[in-house]
Amino acid sequence: MSRQCPLCGENKPEEALFCKDCEKKIRTDYEVELPVSRNEKGVPVPGNKSVAEDVLFPNEKPVANDKPVLSASEETAITEKAEGASTLSVAGAEQRIDSSVAKTNGPLVVDGDNMSDTPKADNDDKVEPAHQPRKKKAGKTFLGITLSVVLLVVAFFVYNETIRKDNLDRSSWDAALSVNSVEGYLTYMTLHPRGAHFEEAQAKLMSLKADEAADWEILKATDNISALRDFLQQHPESPYSSLVRIRLDSLTWMGALKTNTAASYSDYILLAESGDFKGEYHTMAETRYEMLFQSYPVDEAVLDSIRRTVNGFYAALSTVDHDGIRRYLAPAVTRFFDSDSATRERIIGELLLTAARTQEATLQFAPELNSVQYEKTLSDAYKVNVPLTKSYVKEGVVEQVPAYIVHLELNPIFQIISIYETKPYPGAP
Repeated sequence: MSRQCPLCGENKPEEALFCKDCEKKIRTDYEVELPVSRNEKGVPVPGNKSVAEDVLFPNEKPVANDKPVLSASEETAITEKAEGASTLSVAGAEQRIDSSVAKTNGPLVVDGDNMSDTPKADNDDKVEPAHQPRKKKAGKTFLGITLSVVLLVVAFFVYNETIRKDNLDRSSWDAALSVNSVEGYLTYMTLHPRGAHFEEAQAKLMSLKADEAADWEILKATDNISALRDFLQQHPESPYSSLVRIRLDSLTWMGALKTNTAASYSDYILLAESGDFKGEYHTMAETRYEMLFQSYPVDEAVLDSIRRTVNGFYAALSTVDHDGIRRYLAPAVTRFFDSDSATRERIIGELLLTAARTQEATLQFAPELNSVQYEKTLSDAYKVNVPLTKSYVKEGVVEQVPAYIVHLELNPIFQIISIYETKPYPGAP
C-alpha cells in the first residue's frame, strides 16, 4: 500500500488509508467512520470499534492476546470481505467530503490503496453535500435583515398612526382655540374628521354662529363704524359679512358727507380701494373731492374777498335782508339756483314774496368758509365751491342737513353772477 496520503500528499502509515490529520478531519468534520488499521495480511486489527468492525466481527469480541486460527481459505474470504467493507466506507466518506477539499472538478474515487480524480459522467446524479454551513449562515443573515426591515416599517406605521397624528391633532386644536372663530373650527374639523376634539369644535362652531346672528341684529341698526369693523375682523367668512360691509360702506359715506371736505372724500376713496367695502359711492366721492380740492395757487387777498362775499350773501339770505342781497349780487345774474338768468331786482322781489307766503321759519345757511376752493378764469372771473349746511325747524325740532356744495361765479369785483348747489341727496331742501 502507498505510504502517501491520497488527500494531502503527506506521509502516512502503510496500513492506514489516510494520514492522521486527514483521518481526524474526515471523522470530525464529515462524521464518517473509517475502517480500522489492517495488518500485513489485510486483516483488521481489533481495538477501536468502528463500522468496519461491526461488519467484520458482528458476534465476536476482541481477544487481548490470542488470535483465532484460520485456514487459508477462511483467511482469504475475510480479507476480501474487509477490503469490500473498506471500499464501501471510503466511498461513503468521499460523498461527504466538501468540494473545497477536492482539487479537481470530479469526485474522488478510492480504489484499494490509491485515490484518483475521475470526472463524473454528464448524466450522473449530483450528490448534494450533507452540510452547507455557508448557505445556512447567508440564509440567517438574509432572514435577519428582512425581519429588521419589517420591524422598521411596522414601527413607522405605528408612529404615523399614533404619535404623529396625536401631535398634529393637538397642535391644530390649539390653533383653533387661539383664533376662536368659525373658520378656525371648520379648518380643524376638515383636517381631523376623526380628531379627539371634533365634537367640541362642532359645539363651539354652532355657538359662534348663534353669536354672529345676535351680533348682526344689533349691528344692522348701529351707527358705530368701529363695531362693524370689529365684527368683520372676528368673522371674515360670516354669512352676515356682506351685509355688514354694505352697512359699513353706507356709514362711512355718510361720515364723509357730514364732514364735507376734500380730505373726508379722499379718505372714503382710499378705504373703498383698499377693499374695506365695495365702494358704492366711489364716483360721487371723486366728484366732490375734485370740487373741494384746492389745486389753484391761493392768493390770500383774493381768498379773503371771496369769503366776505360768500358769508355776507348767505347771512342776508337767511334773514331775507333786501339790502344785503342787493350788495352781493351783480346787476345781471345768469343763474340763480333753479332759475334762469334774471336781473338783481327781480330776484330780490321773488325772494321777498316767497318769504311772506311761508308760514314756517325760513332756512338758515352756514357756509364752511375755511373750506372755500376757488379758481381764476381767463376772463378774470372766479369760480368758487363752498361746503354748506342748511338747517330748519320741523315740528319744533331743528333739523340740519349737511353736505351741500355751493357753486358760485364771481366777477372781478367779487359780485355773484351765478349761483347753484349740489345737494347731498335727491329731495334735500
